[in-house]
Amino acid sequence: MTETTVSSGMTQASVRASNLALVLGEVLAHSGSVSRADIASRLGMTRSTVSRLVDDLILGELVVEGEAVGGARGRPAVPLMVRPGTVYALGLEVNVERMVASLVDLTGEVRAKRHLNTDVEQLTVEEGMAHLSRMAQEILDEMPDGARISGAMLAIPGLIDREGLRVLRSPNLEWDNLEPGEFWHVEFGGAPVPLKVRNDVDCSALTVLREAPGSSFLYVTGEVGIGAAVSMDGQLLSGRHGWASELGHICVDPHGRMCGCGARGCLETVAGAHAVLSLAGQPDIDGVLHALENEDPTALAAVETVAAALGIAIGAALNLLDLSIVRLGGHLASLRSWLRAPLQRELATRVLWAPHSGIELEFVEHSPSRAATGAGLAALGRVTSGPATWVDPLLKR
Repeated sequence: MTETTVSSGMTQASVRASNLALVLGEVLAHSGSVSRADIASRLGMTRSTVSRLVDDLILGELVVEGEAVGGARGRPAVPLMVRPGTVYALGLEVNVERMVASLVDLTGEVRAKRHLNTDVEQLTVEEGMAHLSRMAQEILDEMPDGARISGAMLAIPGLIDREGLRVLRSPNLEWDNLEPGEFWHVEFGGAPVPLKVRNDVDCSALTVLREAPGSSFLYVTGEVGIGAAVSMDGQLLSGRHGWASELGHICVDPHGRMCGCGARGCLETVAGAHAVLSLAGQPDIDGVLHALENEDPTALAAVETVAAALGIAIGAALNLLDLSIVRLGGHLASLRSWLRAPLQRELATRVLWAPHSGIELEFVEHSPSRAATGAGLAALGRVTSGPATWVDPLLKR
């Protein structure tokens, strides 16, 4: 890679802005273990250019230097780290049984959180967003002096328009064809906090990517429904309209139960949380786990049924996408001890290339805040993609 230079249509300012984003990206990816020299080598820039850009990022309060680390030869390397506690975003989630508001800083850590367990289906959109606005405002009112907010992102289970403003369809919430931002009333520093909307599983997948940057995998998670996301080399595949990876609505039984989407036999009618409880004859997932530990035949049969349905849907996805890693979250991860073997058998049968390349099943630790945290990471994209906007005002002080 060669250093970006001014070319036709590019100004010196735009080149600098682009290079600032590249350098910040390296620090984000290798925080605490990367130096100016490392970045110069990786990006193909001169050390002097990188040093100037790093100085700007430090003065702009996005990056901080660590303690110098001595090497075998030459001057000690000074590691660069993302600076915590200066720039934040609101990561929000509305799901069937909960609302979450979290404050995420540039390091990706959650610095404050509000969690409300409630039956969202019984609330109007106005009532639900009023609750969420109050939770978010409480968090912002406790922000430290000098903090900056990049915006807010709301994770919703459903189809979102390409602009990230309108929920087109959310069968489990019944929030259809509406803009949550119309019911959002949150301010910081006397100015409205902008709100965008994104699919909840895409947001959850961002937290998985943070733990495994640059990786390729199919992420499948279970809540009331079944959601999925696809990462290729660290980039989520969104599709032409942003609606890719609706694995929960792949048909696994043409004669099965009616799904909330209006179709019959979707994966989530078999593997969604409510379906699993019904199959196992238990009131909640803890009850299912207790029954499985006691080798209850109804619960064991339920897991076999879920594994078969997952095998059909995930097998089809792997045949199409040529991915070898499947990461399972939500209640599917809770069932890992009993789900792994039957699902592995199903995939070995249904994936054409399985005999020639192994399929890895990994289980992601369940966290009811995962989607909200990922939404916060997504909202910080305004900073990571355009750090000059956040750096330059501080340089002019």
